[in-house]
Amino acid sequence: MTALILCCAAFVFSYVAGRRSLAAGLATVFTVGYFYGIVRANVPETFSHFVFDAAVIGLYVTQLFRRGSHEEERRRQALKIWVGVLMAWPFLLFFFPAQDYAVQLVGLRGNIFLLPFVLLGARLKDGDLQKLALTFAVLNIIAFSVACAEFSLGVERFFPQNQVTELIYQSVVDEDYSNPDRSEALRIPSTFTSAHAYAGTMVLTFAVLFGAWIEKRDRSFWRRHLFNAAMAVSILAVFMAAARSPVIILALIVGAIVLSGRLKTHGWALFLLMLVGVGWLVSSEERMQRFMTLKDVDYVSERVHWSVNDSFLDLTVEYPMGNGLGGGGTSMPYFLQGRVRPPEYFMENEYARIVLEQGVLGLCLWAGFIWWAFTRRTTRPGETWFLGRRLLWVTCAAFFATGMIGKGLLTSIPGTSLLLLSVGWIVVRRAEPRQLEAPLQFAPQAVEELKHAPAREQYV
Repeated sequence: MTALILCCAAFVFSYVAGRRSLAAGLATVFTVGYFYGIVRANVPETFSHFVFDAAVIGLYVTQLFRRGSHEEERRRQALKIWVGVLMAWPFLLFFFPAQDYAVQLVGLRGNIFLLPFVLLGARLKDGDLQKLALTFAVLNIIAFSVACAEFSLGVERFFPQNQVTELIYQSVVDEDYSNPDRSEALRIPSTFTSAHAYAGTMVLTFAVLFGAWIEKRDRSFWRRHLFNAAMAVSILAVFMAAARSPVIILALIVGAIVLSGRLKTHGWALFLLMLVGVGWLVSSEERMQRFMTLKDVDYVSERVHWSVNDSFLDLTVEYPMGNGLGGGGTSMPYFLQGRVRPPEYFMENEYARIVLEQGVLGLCLWAGFIWWAFTRRTTRPGETWFLGRRLLWVTCAAFFATGMIGKGLLTSIPGTSLLLLSVGWIVVRRAEPRQLEAPLQFAPQAVEELKHAPAREQYV
């Protein structure tokens, strides 16, 4: 009953906020997404799995049927076709009963439910991104506070051990951790469903936060320092979660910032001070240094081979039309896992999951969309949010690239929503700035005549 009430509340708040504006609706949905993991863990009811879905539906009801101007719709036309195709193919597969219909329904949700965020991202204005950046700044600081409490008091104080939190208690900093107290070896999930979801969301939001910070449209004291604090804790959170691939993506973002040449002296000083402070904290705590295993070339190659191996090709041959929606392990709830036939595969490869669920054609459609999205030139130097768009381009491209060695890229909450929203924002070209009309010019002789002309009498 509690979970059902939470679903209704999430829908209502999202619906009311979405009627106000797109930015307000998105802020509400992401707020629900940030706390979805800890709520689901502590309210182990069936409907608790759908709290985030209810918030998303509330937003969709208010936004998906709104139309912009003719020019805006024209710029989004190609994107709408791609999203329609990516949704249509899994929808057709749903009517082929390769799996139990309950499993297929969950698989359909995992393959199409969040795709409209791409279209919502195409509608975002620069002002909307500024408002979302403020929302992420506050949420990241709150999530970091919870992460610090978990780091010092233990994850078990916030996430009870049950079937929902099984992944959290399997994720440890070091598989060979010698401390008998296993709780001290757990990776930090904060309020999310897993440590990897926490780290991935922090990396995505860091790109948005830095883009808002560099714009400096609002020079108020509290906003500047809010962004400073939020960026610092976002970087530190990636190391607290002890996820390796987000560290690589974060390094790429920092590299893109350095090479951009957009920072002034004051900005460089603050940014370097932030990096030095985070580096000092990470170097002083062993639990934050899991990324150091990346220096072991043999380990990395073995890990990559385990995810990207010959089995991937074998799957394409064995299941050219897929194993049915949900047959690849799309966030299947524990109460439906026994119905998957054959038992779900555990390859940590998002594209292998797509092959298992949508077949070779589904994989080709996604490959085509990714290629189309990241080969478009939609930014112009000098426009607002130029660096922010470039950082999000680097971030999203890196996430799709690391999908070969990880699972959950398109089913993470709320990371997938933010990823797809960002893709929609970066692939649609902004409107060309309108040319101001030239001011009316008077000939010098006419100006002199007007100066010496007698005042006209006024008649009532």
